[in-house]
Amino acid sequence: MTQLAHITRLVARLGKKPNIAPTPSRTVYQENKLRVLGYEPARKRRKPAAPVLIVNSLVNKYYILDLTPGKSFVAYLAGEGIPVYMIDWGVPDAGDARLTLAHHVNQYLAHSVEAVCADAQAEQVALLGYCMGGTLALMYTALHPARVRGLALLATPVDFNNDAILNLWTRRDYFDVDKLVDTLGNPPEQLLQSTFMMMKPTKNLTKYVDLLQNAENDDFVETFLAFDYWVNDVVSLPGETFRQFVKWCYQENQLVQGKLKLGRRVVRLEQITVPLLNVVANHDDVVPRVSSEALMPLVGSQKKALLAVNGGHHGLSIGKSAVDVVWPGIARWVRQL
Repeated sequence: MTQLAHITRLVARLGKKPNIAPTPSRTVYQENKLRVLGYEPARKRRKPAAPVLIVNSLVNKYYILDLTPGKSFVAYLAGEGIPVYMIDWGVPDAGDARLTLAHHVNQYLAHSVEAVCADAQAEQVALLGYCMGGTLALMYTALHPARVRGLALLATPVDFNNDAILNLWTRRDYFDVDKLVDTLGNPPEQLLQSTFMMMKPTKNLTKYVDLLQNAENDDFVETFLAFDYWVNDVVSLPGETFRQFVKWCYQENQLVQGKLKLGRRVVRLEQITVPLLNVVANHDDVVPRVSSEALMPLVGSQKKALLAVNGGHHGLSIGKSAVDVVWPGIARWVRQL
C-alpha cells in the first residue's frame, strides 16, 4: 500500500469512534452514577490472586486502562489469571454538585470494596489507584485498612508543595475555587479539558504531524485515535469535591501534614501498613515524580517499593514503559501478596 493510500485510509477513520473499552465486562455494583465493572481472569491459578480493584481519577473516563486491544491494562491482568474490577465514576450532573470528598471515599469507594469482596468471595482486595484515584485510594486505606491486602499507586499526587504547572495554576493567588464552584456548581468539562490542553499547547498541533508521519503504522494509528477520543471524551466531577480537593490538597497540602479530615476522622498516612507499590514516571508533567515519591517515608508499611520508569503521565497507562515494565511489575506484585 502506498503512503498516499495509507493517508487516505487514515483520513477516512478520523472522526469515527475507535474500538475503545474492548475487554468484556459485567456490572457487579452500581450506586448513583458509579459502576463497578468486573473482568473475568482468563485462566485459574493454583494459588488464587487477590482481586484487584482499580480506582480511577474522577476527572477522566475509566477506559484509559482498557483503551484498545493490546493496550488494555485490565485485559493484561485478566490474562495473567488475576480477577480485576474497575470503578467507572460515571458522569455527574447538577444533582451531584454537593457530593463531598468524604462521600467518595467513605461511601462510594467503601461500598465498591465491599461489593468486590462479595463478588470475588475474598476478605480483602488489592487497591490500585491511578492519578487522583490513587489519592482517593490512599485516603481509603488509611481510614479503612481491614479490607485492603495491598496498595499499588500509578502517578499519584501526594505532596502538592512543588512548582509543577498545575500546582502553580491552582494557588490561591491565581485561582478562586470558591467563586467558581459557588457560581457554576460542577466545573464545566471544557474548563477542565482546556486546562490540561494548555499545559502543552503546541502539542495539539504537532500531534497530527506525528500521526501523518506514522500513517503506515497501524498500531500507532489505532492507539493515537483511541487516545485522542479519550482525551476529548471529557467529564466533570462534583463541585464540592473539586473545591475540597483543590483547597485541601493543592492549596493547603493537608494530606502530607496529617491534617486532612474526612467526616470525623483525620487521614494519617503513617497508619497505612499494607504492602505498597508506588509507580512513578520520570518525566510526568501532570503529577511530578517528586510529588508521588514523597509518600515513601510517610507510610508505616514495612514492605514498600518505588518503581520509576521512563516516560510521561500516560506512559504509565498505555506507553511502552507500561506494557514492558509497569504491567508485568504490578502483576508480579499482586501474585506475591
